[in-house]
Amino acid sequence: MGILVQDNGQRSKLQDRITADLREKAQRTSRMENDKVDLVEDSEYAKHLKKTGRFSWFWFVLIFLAVIALIVIFVLK
Repeated sequence: MGILVQDNGQRSKLQDRITADLREKAQRTSRMENDKVDLVEDSEYAKHLKKTGRFSWFWFVLIFLAVIALIVIFVLK
């Protein structure tokens, strides 16, 4: 059976450094969360984009045909 010897002076210095480091990281993280900005809305290229085009119905038709093709392939296999 052994005896565990601790040097409280060095341990407290190490704990103080770890605590200070964790506190600094927590403060950095909280600042970053408070500074979050929606960069897509603020960007220059997004100002002149349209929400939908006049051929948006075409994508719905293509997706619908792809779903029907998959159903036919797997059902008639």
